[in-house]
Amino acid sequence: MLLAMDVENSYRVEISGWDAGENFFVEKTVLDWPSDEIKQVLLRSPLREGSVIFMRLLQPLNDGHNFPLAYQAVQVAPRDLHGQVRVRLAQLHPRATHRELAMLEESSAMQMA
Repeated sequence: MLLAMDVENSYRVEISGWDAGENFFVEKTVLDWPSDEIKQVLLRSPLREGSVIFMRLLQPLNDGHNFPLAYQAVQVAPRDLHGQVRVRLAQLHPRATHRELAMLEESSAMQMA
């Protein structure tokens, strides 16, 4: 891995999803996470911008959880000399269901009354 990383902001991860050729892949790599907003990895599998991938930490957090989270490839650089692509990631969040939205509206209407 040739990302310019410091050990404090680097995490071993497993990434899976469908590559640019619509082939399923699983790779182990290092997540570079210098701030809350910017996350990037180097991958051998080519991705398209907008692709959804799943990433999980290989070393569980203190609470023991290491389930995969969904991310979107927001920027994909061309292959480097080592055949890897640098991918910037943004975490995806689930949308609220209609029922959850109705409950939120009801709750905020009760607070205003």
